[in-house]
Amino acid sequence: MEAHELDERQRELWRRGAQGWERRQGAIRLRSAPVSEWLVNAIDPQPGERVLELAAGPGETGFMIAKRLGPEGRLLCTDQAPQMIEVARRRASELGLTNVDFAVIDAQRLELERGTFDAAVCRWGYMLMADPDEAMRRTRLALRDGARLAMATWDRPARNLWMAAPALALVGQGAIPPPNPSDPSPFALPDPADLQRRLRSAGFSEARSEPVEFAHRYPSFGEYWAETMDLSVPVADAVAALSPADVDAVRASARDTLSQFIAPDGQIEAPAAAIVAAAVA
Repeated sequence: MEAHELDERQRELWRRGAQGWERRQGAIRLRSAPVSEWLVNAIDPQPGERVLELAAGPGETGFMIAKRLGPEGRLLCTDQAPQMIEVARRRASELGLTNVDFAVIDAQRLELERGTFDAAVCRWGYMLMADPDEAMRRTRLALRDGARLAMATWDRPARNLWMAAPALALVGQGAIPPPNPSDPSPFALPDPADLQRRLRSAGFSEARSEPVEFAHRYPSFGEYWAETMDLSVPVADAVAALSPADVDAVRASARDTLSQFIAPDGQIEAPAAAIVAAAVA
C-alpha cells in the first residue's frame, strides 16, 4: 500500500476499535500502568505547564499528567480517530478533569504553533504511522527548546506473545498473509538504538531508551480471546471470515502458543515488553 492508504487503514481500524477500547479501558489501564508511569516520570510534568499527548487513545497516560499540571496547566489530548477522542472525553469527564483540551490530529500532519509545549508523550503511537520520522519531527517543532518528549513502542513479537499469538495462528492457517516488516504495526519500531537515532534525526538530544517488562494477566483463555476480539479489529475481521472449524483451529493454535503461560487453574500470565524512550527538544 501507499503511505496514505496505510494511514487511512489505521484511521479506520481505530474508528471501529474505539468501542472495544472503551469497554476494556479499565483492564488496559491496569496492565499498561508500568509503561504510563515511566512516560509520566520521564517528562516530570510541573504545575502550570502545557503538555501534548499524541495518539492518546482512551487518554489514560495524559490524564495521569493532567493531574500533575494543576488548574493553571493544560493537557492537549489528541488522536487521529474522532471516536477515540470521544472515548477520552468521556473518561476525562468521569475523572472530573477540567484542564484538558481535545483535538482530532494526525501526528504526521501536526501543525500546532511552534514552541508552545513544555512536554509531549506518545504511548504506542509512532510505530502505527506510515511516516513516524515526520511525526517525530513535527512533535519537535511543537515543543519549546529544552522541552521533554517520552514515547513507547512494543518490543519484538517473541517478547509479546500475548499480542502475537492470534496473528501467528492466522498466518499458520493461511487466513492472512505474513506481515510486511516495513508496514506500520505494533512491532514496527522494536529497536532501542534505532529509536534513539530517529529521535536525534528529528532534532532531539539526550535520547535514551530501555525496555520495560510487565505482565498481561487473564482469568482464562476464553476471556483472553474475547478481549483480543474487542481490541484488535484486524484479528477479529480475519476470524469472522473463517468457518467454525477454522476458528477452532486458530484458537487452538493461539492457545498452544500461550500454553507455557497458562496455570493449572486456567489463568494466564504472559510476559509483555515495551521499549520506552525519552529525549530533550
